[in-house]
Amino acid sequence: MRIGILGGTFDPIHVGHLAAAHVAMECARLDRVLFIPSATPPHRGPAEADATHRLEMSRLAIGDEKRFEVSDVEVRRGGKSFTSDTVRELKRQHPADELFLILGWDAARLFSTWHEPEGIRTEASVVVIGRPGTQAPAAADLRAAGLDPDRTVLCLGGTPDISGSELRESLARGEPVGDCLPPAVERYIAEHGLYGDSS
Repeated sequence: MRIGILGGTFDPIHVGHLAAAHVAMECARLDRVLFIPSATPPHRGPAEADATHRLEMSRLAIGDEKRFEVSDVEVRRGGKSFTSDTVRELKRQHPADELFLILGWDAARLFSTWHEPEGIRTEASVVVIGRPGTQAPAAADLRAAGLDPDRTVLCLGGTPDISGSELRESLARGEPVGDCLPPAVERYIAEHGLYGDSS
């Protein structure tokens, strides 16, 4: 089985994350995609919503899509959520399966600065999702980012350009967020007053 790994803070999960999963699934011929909310993200400040809310929003977002699944592997482990630890743990759980780490190019270009990138490369191939308005990376760009071009799948399907920080700011101001959120997630945020939303 070919399993995609889509990690992130998911603070909140939005339609851009779902679109990236769909693009990766089709482009890299994945059988399943695991959405993995982080406990403490190592490359940014702490999440605004706690892990319980982010896990529940992720479950609501995937709805009844049978090929998508939410994993609490990083939340259960706690501490800083290093992808290398997660990939190793998933490989132990799925020894016969192929793992594919799904990254936007904005994150993938920093891959060499991550914790134990060589450990990630050993256990998983990387699927790079092109961002709107950015040029597809060449093999030299991938090598400069610490990625092996032979084990990298480039997926350049269109995904909506949504900024998580701008989305949180809009929610805090009570502004409509248009089509950025799955309806069930938007309702959950309102019901629980997350991000300062008081609608």
